[in-house]
Amino acid sequence: MANHTTIEIALDKITETVVEGLHIERCSFWKIENDRLVCLNLFEKNTNSHTKEADLIAADLPIYFKALKDGIAIVADDVLNNTYTKELKENYLIPLGITDMLDLPIRIDGKLYGVLCCEHRDSDRVWIDSDLAFTRSIADILSILFEQNNKKLVEKELVESERKLSLITNNSKDGFVVFENKVITYISPSYSKMLGYSEEEVYKMKLEDVFNSIHPEDVEKVRTIIYDNLGKREKNFKSEFRFKNKEGNYFWREDTASVLYDENGNYEKYIIISRDVTAIKTAEMEIDKMYTISKNLNERLLDFTYIISHNIRSNTSNISMIIDLIESTSDNDEKEEYFQLLKESNKKLVDTIYYLNETVNIQLSSKENRVKLNLKEEIEKILVAINAIVKSNNVTINYHIPDDFTIKVIPSYLESIMLNLITNAIKYRSKERDLIVEITAKKKENKYTISVKDNGLGIDLVKNKDKIFGMYKTFHGNPDAVGLGLFMTKNHIEALGGNIGVESKVNIGTEFKFRLYE
Repeated sequence: MANHTTIEIALDKITETVVEGLHIERCSFWKIENDRLVCLNLFEKNTNSHTKEADLIAADLPIYFKALKDGIAIVADDVLNNTYTKELKENYLIPLGITDMLDLPIRIDGKLYGVLCCEHRDSDRVWIDSDLAFTRSIADILSILFEQNNKKLVEKELVESERKLSLITNNSKDGFVVFENKVITYISPSYSKMLGYSEEEVYKMKLEDVFNSIHPEDVEKVRTIIYDNLGKREKNFKSEFRFKNKEGNYFWREDTASVLYDENGNYEKYIIISRDVTAIKTAEMEIDKMYTISKNLNERLLDFTYIISHNIRSNTSNISMIIDLIESTSDNDEKEEYFQLLKESNKKLVDTIYYLNETVNIQLSSKENRVKLNLKEEIEKILVAINAIVKSNNVTINYHIPDDFTIKVIPSYLESIMLNLITNAIKYRSKERDLIVEITAKKKENKYTISVKDNGLGIDLVKNKDKIFGMYKTFHGNPDAVGLGLFMTKNHIEALGGNIGVESKVNIGTEFKFRLYE
């Protein structure tokens, strides 16, 4: 990564973001070079790697190339029969198992520069409007990145000498400033325009005036870059920072400095090429934002899978036990009682699925998706969902919670946390005594403390303290133990900004306490 150029790093991020955002197998960028398509970057989801494909020749793909030159977005749900993609059938699509493609041409200054290729394999994929809109936004970002990069390459050639510098300063959008003996001796019209000042006003500026216009968060960084490089007698260096124009608005600028030193090591000429990079910084931030969204959505999806495997299993287990009770009795009154329990459990299962669907829609901030709930009422609902399990195991559950005790949480997370802690106590009850579970809740200022305490088997904290909340960790050899409950509980509590602790003694019992904050 250390040897990667800015464009290579950006292409890595972009192709990964597209694969995650569209849920596809492959994404690549191909550059048009004469009569060829040259693959600069291919990201494969299965191998999690960046590679390159062999060149494609324009003469072999006349219809496909013409579509790109005409600016057509190629949306192919069936690539083997699509007009624009079937030319790729034998040498590309079939060997790679590609079934669907979404290709967008990348243009710079009105000319075709390359193509962003999104590829899906193994199952049918129907591209929808949001897929196309997402991919177009990525294509726009790519256009900006390549346009800016091309400008950088041009600049390197143009600033090789002072003569070339003087030829381009009056025509370039980038600004040029020359300091000689710490005094401004030349500024380009474009530099004044970029800052919003007249040339006369810029000439009157002192060094401290310049630093006062730099964003407060960037000032020390810029000072360090400049003075460290001058102290090391560096001939060329760069800095990137936010600068306030005459209207008081900040924009991102990138300064490239070229310095000439006298025989004593003091700088005698300081040439700055300054360019407005607000567009590219915005594009980079948008890429990072999309990457973060994709990453968070994937984490939520994994979380959702765990909830399904654990929460629904508890509900369906309760329903199965009620059905067994109905089948085992011939007493109609008992059957009617069990049937009512079955209806309640079924309703709870429906509610659980509803909250799980809510969880899928949670994106970046758990705080934004919280609602205020009455804790006592929520616990009573949870106990209804597991009433058969509680009854069949002769469990006593006492809860000491004020009627008006409210807490702001994600409903599905609270349900999962309490369900896991209560069923965990039931699962690890002692055979020597009936299980008693005590649930308490307290509030102090902006901190909520909720406790679930039992008189069960207990946990040897000396041996297991570091493993209690680990994934797939079990402690008592129960055949039905999966080891996800406490792992999920800890993750949900931390997602809500809280923490959880445990106190336990073998053969005496266990108390879990978790804390949440407003």
